[in-house]
Amino acid sequence: MVSDLRSLVETSVGDVNTSVDFEGRYIDVVNGLRRTEPVPADSARRIVAFGGSTTFCVEVPDALTWPSQLAQRVFDNEIEVINAGLSAATFADRVKAFEGLGLTDSDDIAIFFFGANDAVIGNQINQVTGPLARWPRLRRLIEVTLSWSNLGRTLLDQSQQLSFAITATSTEAVELFRRSLLRAEEVAQAKNVRLLVVLQPNRLMANPSTWGTPSEGVDQKFIESFRDFYRLVIDSPEFEGRIVDGTRIFNSLNDSPYLDFVHVQEDGNEAIASFMYAELESRGWLK
Repeated sequence: MVSDLRSLVETSVGDVNTSVDFEGRYIDVVNGLRRTEPVPADSARRIVAFGGSTTFCVEVPDALTWPSQLAQRVFDNEIEVINAGLSAATFADRVKAFEGLGLTDSDDIAIFFFGANDAVIGNQINQVTGPLARWPRLRRLIEVTLSWSNLGRTLLDQSQQLSFAITATSTEAVELFRRSLLRAEEVAQAKNVRLLVVLQPNRLMANPSTWGTPSEGVDQKFIESFRDFYRLVIDSPEFEGRIVDGTRIFNSLNDSPYLDFVHVQEDGNEAIASFMYAELESRGWLK
């Protein structure tokens, strides 16, 4: 999987960012989109999943992404699922993809799985902490010699803290989200596409106490801004009925599915797929 990760880069179609085509042992990208399986031999409709890295799901093989696990659930409905996730993509970026890539037709379904990349506006800074902050040459040696291994990657992750040079308030981030949502609704109406917008779960909000509260390697300023965005979106009457609060998707799990504060492993993707399927079925959109 590590060799696959190193080969993944971005390209673009017009002003829309996509992934470059790639064929690997665990990850395949075809026509800028992560492979989703299974695919019905004769599909009548599509579900297109728009999102960031938590939709692309680089942490697992093609068959274990949540779009693929959703595809397994709707296979008998003869519905094809498309994974239009892109690492670091915001809601606004994926609305551009919705509008510009031509992935949906009339009666198709567009799912937007958003939140983590929209909560904080600014520039990411990975601040080195602990002993490696005092010995940069040692850190570089570790990077070169150990980054290929899971243990080395873990040591490197634990030696740095995710922080942001925040350039906008949470209120401004919510306003950008509001405009993006409005545009997504306009595009969906023009295309006659059904729209499902889900606020994704994350480890920085309230979670079951049995999961504990380990250090997330995220600075406090980022956490406060992140949580404020989520609270403003969840509590705003303006978004009621227009988005689905998915922050408790994992609360029924006995163990935490998180690999960090937002990315998850196989059981987390399975829970997301089950949640999406239940939402679609409750709306009668799978008939």
